[in-house]
Amino acid sequence: MKTDTCTAIVLALALAAGTGVPARADTASDFLKGLEGSWRGRGSAILPGREKAERITCQVTNDFQGEALVVKGECASTQGKAAVSGRLSHAGDKVSGSFIDAVQGAKMTTSAGSLSGGNLVVSSSFVENATGNLTRTRQVIRKGGSGFKADFFTYDNASGAYQPSGSITFSAQ
Repeated sequence: MKTDTCTAIVLALALAAGTGVPARADTASDFLKGLEGSWRGRGSAILPGREKAERITCQVTNDFQGEALVVKGECASTQGKAAVSGRLSHAGDKVSGSFIDAVQGAKMTTSAGSLSGGNLVVSSSFVENATGNLTRTRQVIRKGGSGFKADFFTYDNASGAYQPSGSITFSAQ
């Protein structure tokens, strides 16, 4: 599998799975606790170096450990599979930490978010090891029905704005 494809799949899943929450949560703790359990996700994303969105499927198990949501699982596209692991800590309505402990080909430099209007919005930055290029992403996670939906965006330097780059809908397994 190409490194860019693997990285994109892992980023998509980790950002989505590490931040799902109930709509009525008063704190990030409540928000993250609402995602404890096993989840299956389906959606699509534009992978690095590609012009069209590709289908993505994911399976994750989230364990809320009081101070953090620990994420473990796997995500796949037509290009292959990638393991996912992460840990998202909370303080009040803020979240921080590493969604992904190790991403092949990229290193997370920042990751922070907060609750806003019943949604969790998380912004992250990654530096590609080979090129040194910075990628900025944003996730907006919304709870609904028996699952949650994560919409993701990638910052486009040319337009100076975040552009839609994918969406995964998760349901309980």
